[in-house]
Amino acid sequence: MPQHTNPKPATMVVQNIGGIDTCEIEFNPGVTVCTGQNATNRTSLLTAIAGALGGSAATLKSDTDEGHVRLEFDGETYTRHYQRGSDGSVITEGEPYTDDSELVDLFACLLEDNPARRAVERGDDLRDVLMRPVDTVSIQERIREFERERAQITARLEEIERKRNHLPELETRRTTLENELEATTEELNSLRERVADHDIDADEAGAAEDLLSELESRRQTLRQTRDEIETQQSTLEALHDEREEVSDELDDLKDQDTDWEDLERELNQLQDRERELQDSINDLSAIVEFNDELLNSSDELVDKNLDEQTVTDELDPMSATIKCWTCGNHVERRAIDSQLEELRTVIEEKRTERQEVQDEIAELREQLNRLQSTERRRRECEERLDEIERQRQRREQRINDLEKKATDLRETIRDLEEEVKETEEFRENELVEQYERLSELEYERGQIEQELNDVEDEIRGMESLADEREQLEAQKAQLQEELESLRTRIEDLERDAVESFNEHMAEVLSLLEYQNIERVWIERKVPNDEPEGVFELHVVRSTENGTMYEDTVDHLSESEREVIGLVVALAGYLVHEVYETVPVMLLDSLEAIDADRIARLIEYIAEFASYLVVHCLKRTPRASTTRIPDYRRIPSARSRL
Repeated sequence: MPQHTNPKPATMVVQNIGGIDTCEIEFNPGVTVCTGQNATNRTSLLTAIAGALGGSAATLKSDTDEGHVRLEFDGETYTRHYQRGSDGSVITEGEPYTDDSELVDLFACLLEDNPARRAVERGDDLRDVLMRPVDTVSIQERIREFERERAQITARLEEIERKRNHLPELETRRTTLENELEATTEELNSLRERVADHDIDADEAGAAEDLLSELESRRQTLRQTRDEIETQQSTLEALHDEREEVSDELDDLKDQDTDWEDLERELNQLQDRERELQDSINDLSAIVEFNDELLNSSDELVDKNLDEQTVTDELDPMSATIKCWTCGNHVERRAIDSQLEELRTVIEEKRTERQEVQDEIAELREQLNRLQSTERRRRECEERLDEIERQRQRREQRINDLEKKATDLRETIRDLEEEVKETEEFRENELVEQYERLSELEYERGQIEQELNDVEDEIRGMESLADEREQLEAQKAQLQEELESLRTRIEDLERDAVESFNEHMAEVLSLLEYQNIERVWIERKVPNDEPEGVFELHVVRSTENGTMYEDTVDHLSESEREVIGLVVALAGYLVHEVYETVPVMLLDSLEAIDADRIARLIEYIAEFASYLVVHCLKRTPRASTTRIPDYRRIPSARSRL
């Protein structure tokens, strides 16, 4: 399952990240557990590792303008450099392990604010978490492209079928033309024999025949010229109609024009806002964590020398007066808890705002994709209009040339007709009429031969359409398979995610032995035949007498919710094959789970990641661990708010 079958120890160097001034550690493959007292920057170390992997959890130390992280393993070095700008924003540079920060944040960096863990806690849509890495917008666009291509193939197949249905009529027409050609040829031969029997002067007859031949030749040329003029004019009209259609489409596309710069500028602003919100959330979370640890772990803060400290204070610890570690004043512990609760409210508000910003970013990206498709079609229309204009000019020039040629031919024919009238003696013996009829028959035979050739060419073309139809049907079948694959890809990923969660959730529940929880599972529902489903989380409990009933997530303990959130993240880690991209998994904020269950849970998750780094307040029994030094032994890594 993990990408690295023989991983080597990794070295980590951190400077000015989170609450750490500087530290350097080495962690081995398998499980590494960070233990120690509260407020010793273990979480800061995990966020630093996440930063080197490519995630967004790491933050720059508040009292410095520059920091960096360097991760070395497998003979490679990965870095992240953080620089505070003049406007207070933090610029991130370097070469992390992966550029896909979303995969790291969702499924590898399982810290307190991990989306999968928090989604279970808040009752959010688990599908959004598990399917977020899937680019559904691109998949839908590819589906639309394939559907357009399939429609074109279908139209061509229908055209081929119409032509093939016309084949019997063409074959009948070919037979008719063959009969007409045979009859015309017989009449032509007979007329030639009669012309040859005339007793006239050979030279004069020859001159008369040449004159009539030239006259008919010019007449035939004139007819062909008129036919070509009609063809060119018909083509010109078709070009005019096509130009109007393309122009109308281009006008519609121009009406849809949107200022790209405004959209891109708005997208950049939203991305900057998302980073600002993330930085604020990380900073405020660090403050709350640090103060919580101080309040929960240090009894020395309580000022026991004050007269106000009474037995009532001992019964109500929140009324105890303590010495503030930031300003030195004496305040009730309740006041500090109230301030921390306000900070937690602010953090939740910023997380909500960050989600709204992320939704707006996704919508803008989809809009930009549509604009790109529109822009491509607009360029195609403009290029086609240019080509139509060039063809129109060529056709108009050709028509002008042909009309001039026709005018010249008509003048020549009038002159020839005058010369023919002067041959009266030949007209008396009907030789001229015979020559004229001879010329007409030759022309008719030529027309019949030309039409017959055209019909035979069309028949041969139809016979060759069978191969084209076979190829098009194969292409259409392939397109249909690809369309079905794309349409079911999202559904398949959803089913895999649900199956993976249910499988691992069953194993984890069996492993952790929670009382009266029989089953926790996700049901995938598809409302109204939509392509995307909805994930519904079910909890099944049992009573002492063995009766089963379904409960809600709200009734789960904090420990149970944390375990479910971790299994959601683990399902995403496996379905999206994150282990092929990120070999390290990070765990933090497991205090809600008891030590024995933490150990069993860590052993289970360690089967899927080459490196598992865990933050625990106490050493985890039963887990095979490589323990790094407590941060208390690295004074430079300690910080105070």
